Amino acid sequence: MQETQEKLPDDRATSFQASEGAQETRSGEVLLVEAYAVMWLILFGFLAAQWRSHGRLEAKLVDLEARIRNAP
Repeated sequence: MQETQEKLPDDRATSFQASEGAQETRSGEVLLVEAYAVMWLILFGFLAAQWRSHGRLEAKLVDLEARIRNAP
């Protein structure tokens, strides 16, 4: 009979070790640049949405001020 050993938490690896013979599928530098590009696109999209929203709100405010001025 073969004894099965239970793996204890202390038996696990605590550091990264590259696998032997495996090829890198994507470069870490490329992934970093892509992540930054996505974050900048999200930021610019958010700012553009806020700018448009602010423009609409300001137009409504100008209209409201004009109506108040012209009220009897």
